Amino acid sequence: MAIKYKLRAFWIDAFNWLRFGPRAPRYAERIWVNPAHCSRYIEAADLADYFGSRVRQMSGKVVSDWPVSLEQPFENHPKLTYCWSRWRDGKSWNDAGAIDFMLGRIAVSPTGVTDQCRTPDDVQRRFETLDKIWANVRNGGALPSRGELVPGNFREVGGVLMHIGPGGEPIFSGAGCHRFAMALMLDKPFPAQIGIVHVSALGALSGLRSRS
Repeated sequence: MAIKYKLRAFWIDAFNWLRFGPRAPRYAERIWVNPAHCSRYIEAADLADYFGSRVRQMSGKVVSDWPVSLEQPFENHPKLTYCWSRWRDGKSWNDAGAIDFMLGRIAVSPTGVTDQCRTPDDVQRRFETLDKIWANVRNGGALPSRGELVPGNFREVGGVLMHIGPGGEPIFSGAGCHRFAMALMLDKPFPAQIGIVHVSALGALSGLRSRS
């Protein structure tokens, strides 16, 4: 698996370096995002349709076009809102709408699987696990990087995916919803995998590479 990521990194990194120099974005590089600067998201499927490629595979790619019409406020995102209802407002997962949401997704899935869940018991166990993860993250005071969670992980592959929109605005990709909800609640810079980068945001990358 790591070979696949390294090959993708080689081509994207080399192409970006030739076009934009040594400070160009790199595939799956780690950036640090301030939650106060985040207010919008784009559904991963919508962005994939727009650019014709899966969004994680486009990590680090620079584009000159940007689908402003696809941007949505966080309150439109069901996973974010049910996480906040649970962890901020103290509702049960059921009252927050999370159980019905997951069962509905499983029902319409061609494989009968969503987020590795097939049955109501699977869903219950998943949310119990998320509660434990949130407790650990809250007690630790920070969202861990992928390298901290998975020793030997290639760069920030698999992390919360954040696109860098026009002018340098961080736009959530829809990938890593539960961790992103946690990061926003902690309200401090969090590690993320870089997504697609708008050409006007290249000057903002140096600030995003710093944790402070």
